[in-house]
Amino acid sequence: MRSRVCLFAIAFFVYNLNLRPIPSGDTAPAALLPLTLVAGHTLTLDRFADWYKRTEHMHPVWLKHGRDGHYYSSFPIALPLLLTPLYTPLAFLDIQQMPAGLVVLLARICEKISASLVAALSVVAFLALARKLTDSRTAWLLALVYAFASPTWSISSQALWQHGAGELALILGLLCLVRAADFPGGFLFPALAGLSAGIGVAIRLSNAVPFAFIAAYALFSRWRAGQKWLFAACAALPAACALVYNLQIFGRAPGSYPAGWLMQGNMLEGAAGLLISPSRGLFVFCPVFVFSAIGVWLWFRGPSKPHRAIYLICLAATTAGVLLWARYRLWWGGFSYGPRLLTDVVPCLVILMIPVMRLVESSRPWRFAFAATLAFSIFVQSIGAFCYPNGHWDSLPQSVDQHPERLWNWRDNQVLRSAAAGPVLVPYRLAWACLTGHQSLADALHHQDVKLW
Repeated sequence: MRSRVCLFAIAFFVYNLNLRPIPSGDTAPAALLPLTLVAGHTLTLDRFADWYKRTEHMHPVWLKHGRDGHYYSSFPIALPLLLTPLYTPLAFLDIQQMPAGLVVLLARICEKISASLVAALSVVAFLALARKLTDSRTAWLLALVYAFASPTWSISSQALWQHGAGELALILGLLCLVRAADFPGGFLFPALAGLSAGIGVAIRLSNAVPFAFIAAYALFSRWRAGQKWLFAACAALPAACALVYNLQIFGRAPGSYPAGWLMQGNMLEGAAGLLISPSRGLFVFCPVFVFSAIGVWLWFRGPSKPHRAIYLICLAATTAGVLLWARYRLWWGGFSYGPRLLTDVVPCLVILMIPVMRLVESSRPWRFAFAATLAFSIFVQSIGAFCYPNGHWDSLPQSVDQHPERLWNWRDNQVLRSAAAGPVLVPYRLAWACLTGHQSLADALHHQDVKLW
C-alpha cells in the first residue's frame, strides 16, 4: 500500500510541475460544470456562453442550445458529474454573483487538479493490473511507461479531456475481469466490471469500442448466468442515464455532437497519420510503443500464456480503436499535442508489451533499444507538458484543421517547434508575483495577457 501511495504522489507531483492546465475549449464544460452544480445548482452554462462571445469574440462551439433554449455542454456530462463531489468545499461560493471570467479562472485551476488526480489514480490502478499479469519488477517498469512515456502525461493529466477518465475506467474494467477469475463464483467483480464499462461509455461514446470486447468476454466466459446478468445490468445503468439525459436535453440519443458526418474520412490516410505522421504519429511521439507490436508478434509466436483473454481484449481494442479514429475526418484531434485520440487505448498498448519484456531483460541490445525509446518518449511527452503550445504549431502559419497536409511536414513538426520555442514560463512568473506580493493574481493575469479559455 505504501508503494502505491508513493507512486500516486510522484505521478501527481510530476503532472503538476508545469503549474498550469493545458486546456482546450472542448474541456471548458467539464471544467465549469462541477462548479455550477455545487455552487450554482444548475447544468446550464448560459452566462459563460455570453462571456466567451463578449470578451473572447468567439462562438463557443463546445456549448449548445438545448430544447429549452439554454446552453448546455456539447459533450457527455458523466465526467464532470463524477468529479462534482471533489468540489463540495467550494459550495459556499456564490458564483452567480461572481464575474464570469473569475469563475472561468477558478474552474481552470480546479480542472488541472482534477485531471492530474484522475491520471495519477489511473497510474496506481494500472500498476495493480500489471502486477496481476506479470512480475512486480516488470509491472513497475510498465507503470513508468504508462505514466510518463505516453499521452497520459501530456494529455490526460493536463486538462479534463474525457481520455483520462476513460483510461481509468478501462483499466478498472480489465482489473475486475482478472479479479473475477480469481473468485470464480463471486458477484462483486462482475458487477464492478459492468459498472466500469457503463461509466466508460457514458464518459465517452467511443469507449464503447474497448468495452464491447470486455462485454463479449463476459458473455462467452464461463461465468454463471447470474454473474452475466449482473454485469449487463451494471453496464446498462450508467449508459441508460446518459441516454435519458440526451433525450431530455437535446431530444436525440447522441446528444448534441454531430458525429455522423465526421466518420467519413479516408481510413488509410488516417491510419498512417495516427501511427507515423511527424506531428501526430504514435510511433513518433511514443516510439516505445514499437515494443507493443513486437510483443504481439512474440505472443502469437510463443506458447500459451496466462490471462490469454486480457491480451486478446487489448489487441482487439487497440486495433479497433486505430481503425475507428482512422475513419474520423479530424483524425489529428484538432488543436492538441500528439496522437490525442489514441490516448483511450494507451493502457492496452502498454499491456501488449508484456511478452517482449523477458527478451528486453535478457538481451543487452534489446535492453538498450528499449531504454533509448523509453527515454525519447518521456522527453517528447515532457515537451508537451512544459513547452506546448509555445510555437503555436497548430495555428501558424495556417490552422491545421484547414490545412491538414501540414501534419506531414518533417522539417516543421509539432515536437521540434514546441521544443525550440522553449517552456511556458508564464505560470512560474504568476506564482512568483503572487508569492512575493508584488501583484494580485487578477493583476498578474492581466499583465501577462493570459487567455482563460
